[in-house]
Amino acid sequence: MSNWREQLQPASFRGVPFECMSDSSPAGRRVQVHEFVQRDQPYPEDLGRVTRIFTVSALLAGDDCLDKRDALLAALDEPGPGELILPTWGAMQVTALPATVNNSRSEGGVVWVDLQFVESGERGYPVATPATDAQLGMSADDVLDSGTNWFEEAMAAVDTARVNISAMQSSVAGAYGLVTGTIGTITGVVASAGDLVNMVLNAPAALVMAVRGGVGSVRASLQGIDPGQAIANLRSAAGGSRAMGAVNPAGGAQTVAAVQAVNELARTAALAVALDAASQLPAQRPASQVDVALPVWQQSQQPLVRPQALYLPDVLAARDVLDDALWAALQGGGGRPPLGMFTALQDARAKARRHLAQAASAAVPLVQITPPAMLPALVLAHRQWGDATRAAEIVQRNRLNHPGFVPPQPLQVARE
Repeated sequence: MSNWREQLQPASFRGVPFECMSDSSPAGRRVQVHEFVQRDQPYPEDLGRVTRIFTVSALLAGDDCLDKRDALLAALDEPGPGELILPTWGAMQVTALPATVNNSRSEGGVVWVDLQFVESGERGYPVATPATDAQLGMSADDVLDSGTNWFEEAMAAVDTARVNISAMQSSVAGAYGLVTGTIGTITGVVASAGDLVNMVLNAPAALVMAVRGGVGSVRASLQGIDPGQAIANLRSAAGGSRAMGAVNPAGGAQTVAAVQAVNELARTAALAVALDAASQLPAQRPASQVDVALPVWQQSQQPLVRPQALYLPDVLAARDVLDDALWAALQGGGGRPPLGMFTALQDARAKARRHLAQAASAAVPLVQITPPAMLPALVLAHRQWGDATRAAEIVQRNRLNHPGFVPPQPLQVARE
C-alpha cells in the first residue's frame, strides 16, 4: 500500500490552482429526532445522507498572488458546477458557495481565501422533455415507406421490355454494393447485380419485401448498442447513400428510369438505417456513480465501472454526414422526389437535427492538455480523471504509438 503523502493531489478549482491549508466536510446521516410526551425514548427518523459541504482554507502566495486571486475569483464567478480537486479527496463535481477573500498588510504577498463548495446533485423535480429519439425512429419508418412507394410507382411506369439489361447491370453496381453493404442478409435473395436486375424487372414487389425485411432486421440489431457503434453505423450508412455513380444514358430512357428507381430504393434503405442509428444516441448524459478519485492500487483490485462516453466532436461529425446525405436525397439523383418522399425527408432532416442537437448537448467536450514529461497513459489518465482504467481512451483518441510512452505534446482528452 502506498504512503499517504504519495496520494495527495494538487488543489484546484476549474483548473485554477491554490494551496489548500485545511479542508473540512460534514459526514454521516441527516436525522430528525422525534420526542413524544410520556415517552423516555425518542424516535430518530433517517432523512438520508448529509449534504457534503466542503470548507476550504486556500492560500495564494508569491509575487503574482493578486493575479492568482483574480483567476480564482473568476473561476468562482462562473455559473454551474465545476471540478474541485482537494489533496485528500481527489476530484469531484461541486458548486461554489460565497467565498471570503482576506488581505493583510502585515502579510505581504499572501492572500487567504475561505472557500465553500457543495456537492453537485441532480434535479429534484421532473422536467418534461420531448422524446426526440422516438420521433426520429418514426421518421425512419416514414422515409422507408415513402421510398418503397416511390420505387413501386416508378417501376409501374417502366416498360421492362425496352430495358437494356446489359447496360442496367453495369449501372446498378453502386446500388447493389450499397444494399448488400447495408443489409447483409439480402445476399441470400440477391446474390449478384444480375439477380438484382432480374428482381427489379420481374418481381419488384418481392424486392421491396426483401429490402423492408432486411432493413427491419438491421434496425432491430441496432437497439441498445453503445454510442460508439451507433455513430459508426450512422456514418457508414449515411456515407454509403451518396456513393452511387451517375446513370449511363446509353441504355435508353426506360433503362435510365429503372436504374434511377433502384438507386433511390437503395438510398432509402441506407437512410432508414442511418436515421435509426442516430436515434440510438443518448439525448441525456448517463449519471456517473464516481464522485471522488480512488488510488491506483484500489482501482487495480476493483476497477471503476463507467458508462461509455459520447464525445462532442464525434456527434457533430456524424450530424454533418447525416445532414449532407438527407440533403442529397432531397435533390434526387434522378430528378426531384415526389411530394410524399420529399415531405418525409424534410421531416426526417428536421428531427435528426433536433435529436442530434440534444445528443451534442449531452456529449462530453474535449480539451487540450500537454503532459509535463513523457508519462505512461495510465498515470496521465489517473491525473486527469482519477481513473487509471481510461488509459486506452487517451491512446485511441490521440493515436499514440505506445501506451507506456505518452509524449509531452498537445493531446485531446475528455474534459470530464
